[in-house]
Amino acid sequence: MSLDSLDRSFPRTRGGADMHDAARSEVPAGRASSSARTLVGLLLGVGALIVAYQFGMNMHASTGLPYWDDWGYFFGTAQGVQQPLTFQSIFAKDSDHVAPFFKLLTHGLWQAIGVDFLTFRLVGWLAFAAMLAAYALVLLRDCVRSAWDGVPVAAAGLFLTGTLNNEYFYYQHMGLAQPIFFTCLFLFLHTLARGRLVLATLFLLAFGSTGVFGASYALGAAGAGAVLALRRDGERDGRTLVAVGGGLLLTAAMLWMTFHGSYANHTGQPLVLPWHSGFWAFLLGAFATAAGLPVEAVGAPLSLAAGAAALALCLIPAAGLLLGRAGRERPNAALAISGLIAGTVIVTMTTALGRAGLCGEGIANAMRCGTIPRYAYPVLLAFPAAVAGWTLLFGRRTRVGAGAGAFAGLVLAAALAVGHGAGTDAFWRHWSVAGLNRMVAERDGAAERCVATYLQAIRKPAGMDWSQPLVCPSASPRNIAPFLQAAYDLKADFVQTILADAASRPERGTLATLLQAGKLDEASAQLRLDIVPRDGGQGGGLLGSLDRFTQLPSGSLAALGWAVDAAVPAPAAFVLLGVGDRIVATAPTGGARPDVATVLKDGRMTDSGFALPIPPELAGQRVRLFVLGHDGELKELTPPGGVAATP
Repeated sequence: MSLDSLDRSFPRTRGGADMHDAARSEVPAGRASSSARTLVGLLLGVGALIVAYQFGMNMHASTGLPYWDDWGYFFGTAQGVQQPLTFQSIFAKDSDHVAPFFKLLTHGLWQAIGVDFLTFRLVGWLAFAAMLAAYALVLLRDCVRSAWDGVPVAAAGLFLTGTLNNEYFYYQHMGLAQPIFFTCLFLFLHTLARGRLVLATLFLLAFGSTGVFGASYALGAAGAGAVLALRRDGERDGRTLVAVGGGLLLTAAMLWMTFHGSYANHTGQPLVLPWHSGFWAFLLGAFATAAGLPVEAVGAPLSLAAGAAALALCLIPAAGLLLGRAGRERPNAALAISGLIAGTVIVTMTTALGRAGLCGEGIANAMRCGTIPRYAYPVLLAFPAAVAGWTLLFGRRTRVGAGAGAFAGLVLAAALAVGHGAGTDAFWRHWSVAGLNRMVAERDGAAERCVATYLQAIRKPAGMDWSQPLVCPSASPRNIAPFLQAAYDLKADFVQTILADAASRPERGTLATLLQAGKLDEASAQLRLDIVPRDGGQGGGLLGSLDRFTQLPSGSLAALGWAVDAAVPAPAAFVLLGVGDRIVATAPTGGARPDVATVLKDGRMTDSGFALPIPPELAGQRVRLFVLGHDGELKELTPPGGVAATP
């Protein structure tokens, strides 16, 4: 029997669920399916309301600053955004992301809306909503037997709307790439099931163009399609050729493009191969994190067990559908579910090769790397598909198939809920918006202060000195000075806002004076002309402490402490490092110090921590540390003569 004839043998209800077994059920079909469709609709409606509320609150809290990959995608001349599109620029490798489709899309958006990252974030939110809608379409139209089976699938899908699940906020809701690619993946599966081969091929090319990421899912779909074709005695049709042939060809092309010249591992870490324990610890860590039981929360033994159980709960229905009778009867569902799960496992394994050693040696450290949100999120996306797979498997084993399948799915969805609520006092934190927006505000505020400090520091009489590197961990872990220069030359809105803000805030002018003067004594003479010191000139509104010097994992030294401006009240504007009468480094506050807020009895002081890098040549020398207030007041935190910069 061909896939087309299989489709014709399974009539669809108006709600989109397959009611093949409803006529055989002991429950009156019309009443049962109506109640089930109502319940599914309510669950989907709750999810839509959550996303809409999150969207509104986040757009209110967000700023126009780029974040992480946005710097490279929008200001990296090698990626085809700022320069005329060429074959080379479209297919140039950027880390492990090849992404020709995404480069074309972002180029078009750039031309349409300009350098406006709030608008890009709006597009990201719309893409996230489209991803959820496309996933619901695949699962509820192509992967369930009855409307009742759709209830646990929709319930499991609610976890994908949570803003704080694994703190995956950026890649869920503000990024463009991931939700767009997953949308294309889901639409590929749906159009393939519908027999729309031209559209399916286009969606395959779109999501598969993302290097190892897309190749993993293309390979998963190809493998599932090949197994199903063999089980049908080698019978082939157009859909088999698209899934298997297209998937294999695209996988080979993307792997070659991604790995050609060097492994896509910009961390520089040695590979962690499958016979190393860290490889499997990373894999199980990602599955445990998606199940709500990361190693930090429950410890390595329990987290390993949870990860192994979650992996098994995904692999068993995939294998059962590919090899059992349920998959023979419903090949579209078998292809979609097993392809998604296989792609998830493959992409997590591929990631483990280059990233499992980032957190250090040992099982617990490798598992901790697996808890990184973007590594665990594909696993979370696989869970609703796994629930759909279990409903199909259990539905085959009993006379009242729909009821048994739905019950099995509800048990699994409940286990997912228990996992995400374990060890916490508030299960509903999963959909919290306040914490999310606080994280965004803190991150963007720290990035703005970092960029503002840099712009002040490089301002010279002859112009801006862009040769100095800039790393703002809250914005991007890479050197963003070349990207910031491109944004500055393009008169990007976020740069203009920072410059205008710097002109209106006294501490920015004070910092510029200090940096341009080069010497504290010379700068102080200028400052006294313009600033009336508070509290008798002793900086009484400024409080802080240099807690210690510490060795960073990179080997460099940093000064750690806290500083507040009690007169505002708020965290202090900047801390400055001096040697003698020279300012040699600056850093904003912004680190979390809840202990300071507790002692001062003021929650506004929470982000008063600082980590000021010490230039390597100053290690062991005596340095001075100053805190700069919001009105330009300056106060030294170190004793006269400074302290030795030693851990």
